[in-house]
Amino acid sequence: MNALTLRLSNDDLRHVVQDVDAVQAMATALITRSAGREDLSSLAAEGAAVRNDGETAIYETPEDGERCVMPAAGLRDYRLAVLTALATRHLLVPGVVTASVIGSGFALELQLAVLRTHVPNVSHVAVAVIGDEPLDQAVLDRLDRDGIGYSLVETPADAMFGATLVVLAGSTRLGTTRLAKGAVFVNATGVDLPPALLDGVHAVFVDDPEGLADSDRTFVRTHPGRRRFGRGHRSPSVVADLGRVLAGEHPGRTDHDHVLLVELIGGGTELDPVLAGRIHQAAAAAGLGTFVGN
Repeated sequence: MNALTLRLSNDDLRHVVQDVDAVQAMATALITRSAGREDLSSLAAEGAAVRNDGETAIYETPEDGERCVMPAAGLRDYRLAVLTALATRHLLVPGVVTASVIGSGFALELQLAVLRTHVPNVSHVAVAVIGDEPLDQAVLDRLDRDGIGYSLVETPADAMFGATLVVLAGSTRLGTTRLAKGAVFVNATGVDLPPALLDGVHAVFVDDPEGLADSDRTFVRTHPGRRRFGRGHRSPSVVADLGRVLAGEHPGRTDHDHVLLVELIGGGTELDPVLAGRIHQAAAAAGLGTFVGN
């Protein structure tokens, strides 16, 4: 007898991520990877697998053959949002957080949803929407319901002004905007930031240390050290990966005034079985999605 497959849409993911807590599971995965061990975090521990079938991610458990199909881009964007939450929780200066989130589409929505649920002490979020795709009002309503103020601003520069946390989830021109003292900047786009912006960055953290060897990003080509790469600008040094920070092997922030950049160089390319499994469980429990025959 063939098992049924639970098919989820982006709209289903919008609802289910409100109930999913995969932050600790992601932390375990990063620590495992950073220690140089085989990635045991999900595939071995939970016996699950996820594969990419074009535009969809197919999650399957070997024990009972249950399957869940979801948009691959949505799963990747959710992984980036969880990585963002982990980085900010461990690198932000303690205290009230004023955030700036710049991006577009579903990636922007997921960043805001995870920020709301997994980053403590956020008092206000300035949102800059890139492109013509409107932001789902329900996302903003949830911020308001949780006592987090928000403002929709016209430009990334307006959003970034004075923010202690800046999240970039969509490619755009950032100009020469300077970051506030002690800010954390998370770049989830996979695209290089303007050299002038890097001038104010003191240290870089990455999610995937193995990805440094294959990356052609500017900050990687000039690593280690703060070497000049044109027009008098300097590239900040990559000091550690997030796994080392989470494991307590690196202190992370060493000065309250330092501006820290988090480059998610591997977070958007992987389909994570842990996250897919959490989404599957939460969606099934909430009655979301549509069951179809295999």
